[in-house]
Amino acid sequence: MRPVPWQPPPWTDTPVGRLLFLHELRGCGAPTKIVKPNRRHRGGFAVEVRVTPPGLPIQRVRIVFDRGAEVPVVHVDGQADSRHRYPDGSLCMWYPEDPPERRWVRRDRARVLLGHIIVHLLLEEWWRRTGEWVSDEVPHGDTTDDRRTSDPSDPSKSPVPGRSTARTSWESITATETAAGGVSAA
Repeated sequence: MRPVPWQPPPWTDTPVGRLLFLHELRGCGAPTKIVKPNRRHRGGFAVEVRVTPPGLPIQRVRIVFDRGAEVPVVHVDGQADSRHRYPDGSLCMWYPEDPPERRWVRRDRARVLLGHIIVHLLLEEWWRRTGEWVSDEVPHGDTTDDRRTSDPSDPSKSPVPGRSTARTSWESITATETAAGGVSAA
């Protein structure tokens, strides 16, 4: 039996990785603090940040990385009635089997993760008011990987006419919202 080669620990398990993530969040202007993960995520890394999506009250967001995990679990205070939440109340922002270009990965930095969270909260609020989910989604309760309701390479299959479901960069959202006086991480 061959020995397993040494692998560096995930960034979430190192003080430098954690401090860099915290610094990135604070660089977005978001009041941020490290918090203790709950028992389910014991040994992980958690931060709390306050954001103000346009038209919504200030939201307290808890971003939790399980020990060794690269993808966070995100909880938000406030209304939890949404078909895009897991049973524990955490946000269902992307399909777990999505390729990296359709979900958050560490190289995207904290700013993009905040963008995903804010966009998700806005989508939930729109859904609560209209009953319409205006972004691509995987039907919940269906475990078939290829049942996506839209095709990111084909704008004609987008749930929003004239809009591609390809990933929107947080930088473009920020530029648009800043020009309109919108998104803030307060």
